[in-house]
Amino acid sequence: MFKAKLQTSYQNLTQSERMIADYILEHLDEIKTITSHQLAVLTNTGQSTIIRFSQKLGYNSFREFLADISMIKPEDQAKHDEITVEETTGETSRKIGAQYKDIIDITLNTNNEQTIDQVCALLIKKKKIIIFGVASSNLFCEYLANQLITIGLTCFTSQYPHSIFSIIDQADPQETVLFLLSESGETYDAIKAAEIAKNNQIPIIVMTRNVRNTLSSYADYLLKTVSFTAKTSLNVTTMRCSQLLLIDILYLNILKLDYHRFEQIIERAEILSDKL
Repeated sequence: MFKAKLQTSYQNLTQSERMIADYILEHLDEIKTITSHQLAVLTNTGQSTIIRFSQKLGYNSFREFLADISMIKPEDQAKHDEITVEETTGETSRKIGAQYKDIIDITLNTNNEQTIDQVCALLIKKKKIIIFGVASSNLFCEYLANQLITIGLTCFTSQYPHSIFSIIDQADPQETVLFLLSESGETYDAIKAAEIAKNNQIPIIVMTRNVRNTLSSYADYLLKTVSFTAKTSLNVTTMRCSQLLLIDILYLNILKLDYHRFEQIIERAEILSDKL
């Protein structure tokens, strides 16, 4: 799990933290029995920087950090090797599958059950759900909206920011919730939507990557995603199954809250579709 966590966080590390990361990757066997003070000396950094680095990767202590590193096996390295032109389809498939599994595991470990339950309860409670994201995030918005509409929840989504801004500004804060999706958490239009909602006292759900960013500071409820670029000499491929996982988790847990009512709504929709 260490390598997957590092891959999801590497771009957000400071220069000193990257030096630590690079040293660890080059000396994995030696690191397994080292102290934080010794690692600080070897990387020419401070002990506090070592501790911050481990915490930034999601570890509660340096001991937990070392325990995870000690679990790395030789075969795990092969799973995370760069995808090349020469390898077989099976080898490529296994590498991608291993990376997807890492993303899923980290996503599940990062989002606690209480937050998911609170988000599900809020989505059912509100009469209007406004869902917004820009560019590729808009695709996830449409997917989420379609899922919720199938069980009778009222959702609004649009790829046009000004339409969303207007809907938010005119919405009743007692009956509305805003759901924002942004990979970076720094998208201007998503932040603008959050500002309007916050000024109108509309509760905000944010789904964004698991690093400190501007959009997350507006969230009343924060769902954390992870993504990393697949190591390949062919092109840059960013995997975003984390978002799909969380959306499906929300949908199925909402379905469980009032299953018989939602089941009737789904059956009614299927009957209406058959009549068309």
